[in-house]
Amino acid sequence: MPSEVQDAGPCKRLLKISVPGERVKEAMAATWQEARRNASFKGFRPGKVPRSILEKKLGKSVQKDVQQQLVNDAFKEAVEQHKLRLLRNPRIDLEKVPFDPNGPFEVTVAVELKPEFAAPDFRGIEVIAPPVKATPELVQRELEDIRARRASVVRVDEGVATKGDFVLVDVSYQVDGAIVLHHENALVDTIRDQVDNLAAQGATALFAGREIGATVNVEVKLPDDFKPSGFAGAQANLLCSIKRIHRITLPELNEDLARDLGAESVDDLRSKVEAELQRRLESQRDRYVEECVFDELIRRAPFDLPDDFLADLTSARMREFEADLVQSGMPEAEAKSNVATHANRIRQDQARALRISLLAESIALAQKLFVTEDDMQANIQALAAAQERTPQEVYDELYDSGQLAALRVQILERKVRKLIRHTARVSEGGVEGAGSRG
Repeated sequence: MPSEVQDAGPCKRLLKISVPGERVKEAMAATWQEARRNASFKGFRPGKVPRSILEKKLGKSVQKDVQQQLVNDAFKEAVEQHKLRLLRNPRIDLEKVPFDPNGPFEVTVAVELKPEFAAPDFRGIEVIAPPVKATPELVQRELEDIRARRASVVRVDEGVATKGDFVLVDVSYQVDGAIVLHHENALVDTIRDQVDNLAAQGATALFAGREIGATVNVEVKLPDDFKPSGFAGAQANLLCSIKRIHRITLPELNEDLARDLGAESVDDLRSKVEAELQRRLESQRDRYVEECVFDELIRRAPFDLPDDFLADLTSARMREFEADLVQSGMPEAEAKSNVATHANRIRQDQARALRISLLAESIALAQKLFVTEDDMQANIQALAAAQERTPQEVYDELYDSGQLAALRVQILERKVRKLIRHTARVSEGGVEGAGSRG
């Protein structure tokens, strides 16, 4: 089908396609023939429904199906004809495409293309990477983290609250001297400085040294999304009556804990932790080297990025960030404001990630790196093992969500990262134990 390409800016083109009337008539005839063969209407034998009745019942549906198929075919042919490297498939609004079931029609599609650039030379790039070693101090910190992850919460029936406790209270919200809300069994988190899920910076220190039955008055500013909404943003006194005290206790670092963790002794546990920590530190150092190499490749191969695509990536990441903050307990208004302050950084991060993805694809093509079916199966099996699911369940989920292509991209980028890391000229320097980049 006749088509032409017009420049519409960096990485953007307008694809103008003409669909001949003969193609339209052929497609309409074939579709009506298929519809007649499959149609079943009361009073008519299969395949014998008159065309006039079919058109009355199915006219709009058939025209829409033909229009969709012709637009899809025409677009695919035009992309192949002009050898366009699409960044993503465009959204084509058929409502805005004039369609004549008896004649030709035209469709104009705005497409985003992958930027054109030569794969840069990645071999021999010099990187100064910090030395990594699992020092005794780092190993001890890991052991303390293990103890913290196996902590238990015990009820304190006698004594007073201390920093780090969770205190159960009945709380009355007082605004301008009047009680406007009362919650029973509310939680005071003295670690995060929260009272009944409200931020109370420094105020939870007031609970230290107080015993069960005591009343603590905490002053807070109610959030903008507070309910009842009439008190949103107001200053309030939270009158908290202590009912119970719960304290986090850590297990002793002893032989019992070591055996519970699959080690033969404390010394064996320490050795295992040291080996795993060393592996993680080396993995961080490898990632640091890769990122440094990509920084240099980005400098060597500048190219434009499609603004709309980058804007969509940024918006999606901002929504994810906001959802994560809300899920962690931050009020929605505060989360939205927090994300807005980081908008520029998020856009920069997304731009860099996009550049790396395009560079990796270019290098893979030049070096003839591919993702095989064995690669896919191995990664799906690894995902299944990590999620304690069957490989078929993981595959079905990836297929249904359209994420198989994304998995291929991830595998290919890992292959490229391994290649550029192994060909880099790495020397040690800097601060020991470092190895991550902002």
